[in-house]
Amino acid sequence: MTDSGQPAIAGHFYRIPRISGLIVGLWPQRIRDGGGRPWHAHLLFVFAFAVVLVGAVGEVSYGCVHLDNLVVALEAFCPGTTKAVCVLKLWVFFRSNRRWAELVHRLRAMLWQSRRQEGQRMLVGLATTANRLSLLLLTSGTATNAAFNLQPLIMGLYRWIVQLPGQVELPFNIILPSFAMQPGLFPLTYVLLSASGACTVFAFSFVDGFFVCSCLYICGAFRLVQQDIRRIFADLHGDSVDVFTEEMNAEVRHRLAQVVERHNAIIDFCTDITRQFTVIVLMHFLSAAFVLCSTILDIMLNTSSLSGLTYICYIIAALTQLFLYCFGGNHVSESSAAVADVLYDIEWYKCDARTRKVILMILRRSQRAKTIAVPFFTPSLPAFGSIISTAGSYITLLKTFL
Repeated sequence: MTDSGQPAIAGHFYRIPRISGLIVGLWPQRIRDGGGRPWHAHLLFVFAFAVVLVGAVGEVSYGCVHLDNLVVALEAFCPGTTKAVCVLKLWVFFRSNRRWAELVHRLRAMLWQSRRQEGQRMLVGLATTANRLSLLLLTSGTATNAAFNLQPLIMGLYRWIVQLPGQVELPFNIILPSFAMQPGLFPLTYVLLSASGACTVFAFSFVDGFFVCSCLYICGAFRLVQQDIRRIFADLHGDSVDVFTEEMNAEVRHRLAQVVERHNAIIDFCTDITRQFTVIVLMHFLSAAFVLCSTILDIMLNTSSLSGLTYICYIIAALTQLFLYCFGGNHVSESSAAVADVLYDIEWYKCDARTRKVILMILRRSQRAKTIAVPFFTPSLPAFGSIISTAGSYITLLKTFL
């Protein structure tokens, strides 16, 4: 418990994703009395959505136009594909913002319910891990965006020092209207493209960080259920008896009924958040192999050491994104299946037939591990390895044609 009476998890709840979500105007907020979202949140969202959309369309179009030069096309497709997926993520969160706010409120209620020190310590540990991973994603994305923005400035400074003819370069290879490249508007164009990259970073830091935090909080909720099951039998002090008395069995059934209610609520929450994330996770996994493959090819084919360094930062950010989805999904499935292991390890054999039926009911449901599954994909660590392997196969195949 904190000094304000809040549980320890309160100070760690979605800490990093909340910051990124507020910056792009999308952090889910519960609106009371029928009111709307704050006007500044709408303004931030419109700006972020517009600049990311312009970047996605312009960069993908540039890549399609310059397919005759593979290196140039890949330099446009890599950030363009990421921005296109981010446009989808932004729209999904904006369209169902109230629904997301309800899910955050339900998850908060589940985690706030347990005030025991042991449970809160476990939740804080999981929240710290989730926030560190979210911060890693934000940091790697920011470093990548900075590399894209600084590269033209460094090259321009180099040409000026060695007295080479100057060139007009933007942070990203993109098709823009001709007036945007006029001398008077060029600085504004450069700043807006830099903002497009920054908004992309904050968008995927928010959405992907929200996913991994939610998954680890769900994992924490399942672990709280495991702790409660162990505590039910530990509080009985049944070591001195071979068979539980009627009073002891009645106490076990009463407390197990509460556990069943909480367990069902967690499973229902998993189903609801999976439904909300289905499109996001599906599109991210479909694009992941292409992004990784094209980025590695760009590093291999690019003769500029500065561009190579930029895409090394890029691939670190892309791998971090993919790992967060797989790491979070893996934790959910393992923690849900672990409930069955706890039920098997308790002294169920000392209970009467009626109590055993209740335990068996929970056991049967726990044996079907809950997953954050979408069509064709289930985020997990084996899936992470499979996508990396697929990207490697694509690269090997493409190298035979280059």
